[in-house]
Amino acid sequence: MDDVDAAALEGLTEQELAELNELVDPEKELLPAHQRQESNTSKAPTGALDRSRLLEHLKTEAERSTVGKDWLEFDGAKKGKSYKAPEKTHKAGSGRKDSTSFTSTGDAELDALLCQIDDTDMADLAEALDIHGMTTQHQSQQNAVGLGKRSDGLRPVKAAVPVYKKDEADKAAQPVDVADVVQQAASNGESLTKVNLNNHEDVTGEHLTDLSRALLTNNHLTHVQLVNTGFNDTHAQVMADSLEYNRSLRVLNLESNRMTGNGARRLIASLRDNTTLEELRLNNQVSALGTQAEADLAEMLEHNRTLRKIGYSFKNAGPRARIDRLLIRNNDLARQQRVSNSTVSYS
Repeated sequence: MDDVDAAALEGLTEQELAELNELVDPEKELLPAHQRQESNTSKAPTGALDRSRLLEHLKTEAERSTVGKDWLEFDGAKKGKSYKAPEKTHKAGSGRKDSTSFTSTGDAELDALLCQIDDTDMADLAEALDIHGMTTQHQSQQNAVGLGKRSDGLRPVKAAVPVYKKDEADKAAQPVDVADVVQQAASNGESLTKVNLNNHEDVTGEHLTDLSRALLTNNHLTHVQLVNTGFNDTHAQVMADSLEYNRSLRVLNLESNRMTGNGARRLIASLRDNTTLEELRLNNQVSALGTQAEADLAEMLEHNRTLRKIGYSFKNAGPRARIDRLLIRNNDLARQQRVSNSTVSYS
């Protein structure tokens, strides 16, 4: 470490050093494993390990313990009755070729008749009465030959056409002319307040650049959805320059795109003094945004008091906990503002 850096660190207080360490290494990955967890005990150390003394202590405690004094050794004796499977009985005088029994019908003459017929006659009878429970799968397959049935013994079923009833929220959006949308945004059209180009195949890099640049002067757009459109770091740079001055955008969705940590950090930095954006979604980029981007996001929220929703899967627990706390603060501030406005309107 340079002499200048060492001198600067010597002038810091213990609290300032702790805050600096939290920014540089929030997960304490640079520290040895035995130093990552601070000691929370106030007991004085008892000295070096004395193995013989420890073994003697354990032996004394074991002899003094009363646990297990009433236990009995297992003598191997079996308790209770052993399970015995019931024997299968068959009716005597059955004229069928196999020994399979059947349930009595309650009619003595009918039972005697059923006992005299063989498997083929039984299968024919079941087919005539349409009672499939009286035949085996093999018998059903044999009887199905030439009777217009499937080879598995089941009757052919007309394939049903699946019917999917769409809900109003699931209906596909009307075709969008991307060039026309970008032109309206650039001309600050009052009728265009929401742009949804999610998964649109016709979106090009030029469209994304023009739309990002249009946010610099547009004061009517409130929602911009650009999921899976190829939005990358170059577009993020242009949009960041616009968001530093934009005061109308409330929702920005950039999920499933090609941003890296550099583009995300530039975009995050532009929101430090923003007072209108309420929701930001950055999930599922081409690569992880990195620890520094997550730290920058937490640092930005220390100053931004309007951002209330962030869509991102954090990899580090430190920034995630810090951001959760700050989002709770921002949501509470928004609640207080709503209560204040409602009180003024009723008075």
